[in-house]
Amino acid sequence: MKWLPLLILFAIYFSGCNYPPGPLQPPEKPFFSDGCSCFPDLGYSECCVDHDRIYWLGGTPDQRRAADDALRQCIAAKGRPMLSQMAFWGVRLGGHGWLPEPWRWGFGRRWPDGYYSKP
Repeated sequence: MKWLPLLILFAIYFSGCNYPPGPLQPPEKPFFSDGCSCFPDLGYSECCVDHDRIYWLGGTPDQRRAADDALRQCIAAKGRPMLSQMAFWGVRLGGHGWLPEPWRWGFGRRWPDGYYSKP
């Protein structure tokens, strides 16, 4: 279960998304993570860092939903089911790619280039 977010990252990376122009290009900005942002870290910061890696890359709305579900499952697996729901809704509401925030979907790319569609 601990490796699920990493597996999701690899699935997103190799999913065949249509990243214009041409083949998949890595994000322009280097990866960084602030852990669980403004959310309390009670022993599940690796869940947040894995989630940040996927958000940094960006992708489709379905991939974003999968990343958010993986975050919820990871935090719940650490014994925090109620906090997992709060974290899930926090990233669903505050992590849209159209928000010019440093934690948005696709934050490794120039805003608003976080979402891409499959061909």
